[in-house]
Amino acid sequence: MRKSGEGFTLLEILIAIAIFGMVIGLAYSSYNATFHIINSAEEQTDTFAKARISMERIMADIESFYMGKEMFFKGKRKSIGAYNGDSLEFTSTAHIQLYPEDISTGPVVIRYQVTEDPESDSLLLYRLESPLLKHDTNDKDNPGLLLSDSLKEVIFSYRDEDGEEKESWGDEDDTGDDTTLPSLIHISLRFNDNEEEGAGTLFQTAIRLPATENAQTSPK
Repeated sequence: MRKSGEGFTLLEILIAIAIFGMVIGLAYSSYNATFHIINSAEEQTDTFAKARISMERIMADIESFYMGKEMFFKGKRKSIGAYNGDSLEFTSTAHIQLYPEDISTGPVVIRYQVTEDPESDSLLLYRLESPLLKHDTNDKDNPGLLLSDSLKEVIFSYRDEDGEEKESWGDEDDTGDDTTLPSLIHISLRFNDNEEEGAGTLFQTAIRLPATENAQTSPK
């Protein structure tokens, strides 16, 4: 037994310090792992929310495709760095009312385009709409409404009535006819949210234009 008034030996102090360091290290590792899990869950939730909003908006615009005599549908494959940042442009009756006085009076032209994010190595997806009668194909200074950021790749691909897949639609390298419509449109959004694996979370869907659906279901 230790006599009253005696101090601790150097060995006892070193052992106590070692035990204390181990306890602190285990506590910090547990806290760090928990914090990493919470942070990853928040990032995944944010990514899924961006993907849901973007997909729902694109599909709603396509489902409202305008079938008048001025209709057109164009999609172009574009490369931004090592990945694709495709563009899509078509006539639609869909309209986003940003202000109370902003009332749509007719069909619009909707354009989806991708640009590089100057503050990161990600891509930005924009949605721009303009009245069909006032549509300016050369208006490149106005990218439109930012729909999603933190993207790695945006791909639109198309299938014709024979089921053949095409990377572009309605330009001089493809159909050459703006009024010819694809039977199916594939949409792929890959987010820049997984740097360790270098892949990123991929979201995909496909949609038919209402015009092609009606053509397939109508009696001959």
